[in-house]
Amino acid sequence: MKRTVFIRLLLHLTIAMVLITLIAGTLVYRYTNSMLKEEVLGTNTELLAQTRKIVEQALGEVQQIASSLALNTDVQKSVWLSWNLEEEYRFLKNTSDLFSDRINSSNYLHSIYLYSAINQKLISSSGITDVPQFAYNAGLNKFLESRSTSFWEAASQASGSGSDNVISFYFSVPIQNVQKKGALLINLKEDVLYNAVVNTNKRKLGNVAILDSDGKVLSYKDKSMLLSRFDQADIERIQREKEGYFVEEINGVPTLVSYLTSSSNGWIYLTLNPYDEVFKKSKDVIHFTLLISLVVLAAGIMLMVIVSRNYYLPVKKMVQSITSNMDKPLPQVMYRDEFGFIRESINQLFHQNEEFKAKFRGQELILQDHVLVNLLSGKATDDEEMLRQFEYYKINLEPEQFIVMVLRIHLDQASVPESEEQVRNLIHFQIRTIGEELLASYGKGVYVSQFHRHDVIIMNAEHWADHNEAFAKAKEMAFRMITTVSSQMEQVLITVGIGGRYRKISEISLSYNEALEALPYEQIAGKGSILSIHDLQVNRANRNRFIAYRNQVDKLIGDLKTGNLDKAIQTKDHIIEQLDTDTQFGFSYKRMILTHLLNCLVAVRVELVQKDGEPDEEEHRWYGDFSKLHNLEECRTWLGRAMEKTSAELQDKRENKNVEVIEKLVSYIRDHFREPIGLQTLADLVFMNSNYVSKMFKEVTGQTFIDFLTEIRFEEACRLLQNTDKNINEIAELTGFGQKQNVIRTFKKMTGLTPTEYRNRGVLDRLSEEK
Repeated sequence: MKRTVFIRLLLHLTIAMVLITLIAGTLVYRYTNSMLKEEVLGTNTELLAQTRKIVEQALGEVQQIASSLALNTDVQKSVWLSWNLEEEYRFLKNTSDLFSDRINSSNYLHSIYLYSAINQKLISSSGITDVPQFAYNAGLNKFLESRSTSFWEAASQASGSGSDNVISFYFSVPIQNVQKKGALLINLKEDVLYNAVVNTNKRKLGNVAILDSDGKVLSYKDKSMLLSRFDQADIERIQREKEGYFVEEINGVPTLVSYLTSSSNGWIYLTLNPYDEVFKKSKDVIHFTLLISLVVLAAGIMLMVIVSRNYYLPVKKMVQSITSNMDKPLPQVMYRDEFGFIRESINQLFHQNEEFKAKFRGQELILQDHVLVNLLSGKATDDEEMLRQFEYYKINLEPEQFIVMVLRIHLDQASVPESEEQVRNLIHFQIRTIGEELLASYGKGVYVSQFHRHDVIIMNAEHWADHNEAFAKAKEMAFRMITTVSSQMEQVLITVGIGGRYRKISEISLSYNEALEALPYEQIAGKGSILSIHDLQVNRANRNRFIAYRNQVDKLIGDLKTGNLDKAIQTKDHIIEQLDTDTQFGFSYKRMILTHLLNCLVAVRVELVQKDGEPDEEEHRWYGDFSKLHNLEECRTWLGRAMEKTSAELQDKRENKNVEVIEKLVSYIRDHFREPIGLQTLADLVFMNSNYVSKMFKEVTGQTFIDFLTEIRFEEACRLLQNTDKNINEIAELTGFGQKQNVIRTFKKMTGLTPTEYRNRGVLDRLSEEK
């Protein structure tokens, strides 16, 4: 690429060299070798410093990525929790997507893996991998056995095109020194990192190599040329002197080796230059310079004067002005000269302006949603300020009289499963479109999607004279919304809760909360209902009586869940008796109470009795049988049989559940006995009371928790005494006993011997067997 700036700089340098040569020719020639040697070493030092800066910047980015990933909620869950791919797929998927985003956003990253000690598996952007099949298994085991929270290592993995050389960074999750629960493995692309380093070597004086603090090659174009050529004395010299050079014979060729050691991580940066070739070429350069300097001196001066005065000076000023105002330089491949640079700079400025406009529009939409969220959350207290924001963000609301409607959207799980997120999003978008069209026909208002898992409609009610007309219009719109959605999407049902009518902007949250208060009555009225807080307040007597009945049903279900079947039957009989004698409570309300009780029994069976994947035939049969009952006495008898059956199934479930819980705790103890484990730790794992866990542990295993834990630790201590030469303090730490005295006390109790006596007896037994 031809660029006049560099031609001028080259001419100035040539003139300076010619003048120096004419003034001090003999002195320059005599000291040329020493000067060029210093220049080579200085250039190499600068090159190594640039290399170190680039590499450490990349390492810093990787370490920051590792730290941010280690603190991520989904990463923490992936490390601490057992992986159930059917129930907890979402946070594993989020972790994998997070890794993919980080890899795609960086030029250096090759891959990211997260190891979970609990699950003995790894998760990456491409899925889940077992530890034995993991390509970097050796490095991972080395890191897990070490006490450091992070370290670097060179590695390679076979691929279809040969092998991928990487530099691996291991990072403990969580950040601690003992008993790592998990580990992050981030691989850098060695070739990308190396090319970035070589690109700084503009003068091609040498090839940069990167070694770790022990002298192991991390990055070089040909690793076979390094390390085996240097003996341990050279590595120790480099580590001791930190910066310098020496001449080493490599493949029979004297080679100038310049080195620089990083103060942050101890890595070694090297350049290799053929010694004779460098200084042989330097002599030729001197002779050529002496010859050419005189010839080009006059032509150079004339050319500089003409270009500077007539052509280049204005262009130079423009280029300098543009360059000084750019955040980052343009890629060199985009232009060939100053005029191309100016053209591409203008194009870039135009694109940046368009990007800024798009970002600004996106930010305005986000801020508009933020204003509506504040309204519904009750954070908007200044009506005048909110009016200004309405006007600025063009929110389609008048300043007074509001009614809020909350939409609960039910999707048929068989037609639209949870995994079909794209389809679900499309359905929500279609519902919003219908809502906005209907809202426009009734006046002004806004539609808010997925606020606290519900869609919300805020509509103006100031053009309706009184409350009754306003609520009638709101219910009319809700009915049209339900029927329109049902007709267009058969797999969707909508329940609408309608709040009260309020005058001020700051009172919108009150109407929203009232609409939420009305939604729970969907359990009685059924899906696809319209529940108005206004209607509930008008008929407060029936509402209060209904709430009282519902509280009794909740008490019945609570007794059934805790095994108090007699109390549950007694409460059921009391409810039936009240319904039979209550003359002011209409038949429809009585039917709702009985249906609510049936729904609660079905919910208990589905939640606590039914196994995963088991069909709902029993529940469907319950609904069919219940619909055929003719009077309250038949309902009393049928509900009693259903409750007795559910209670028996719950009892069987509890007994089997105890065995499953204890098996889980035993497995946890075997995996974590080296850590300080208490009974409360086990109770927290299964969300139970510690006394109950202790009792259950004794019933299932026949041992107390302390005896079982001590036995596990004792067996490990015996193994270490027989197979290793570790001292008692080390064994106490590795087995979880903590103190040396605890080990001695346990061995005295179990064997009648001290640990040392036990070890010596084992040695004597082995010697006897060998004889």
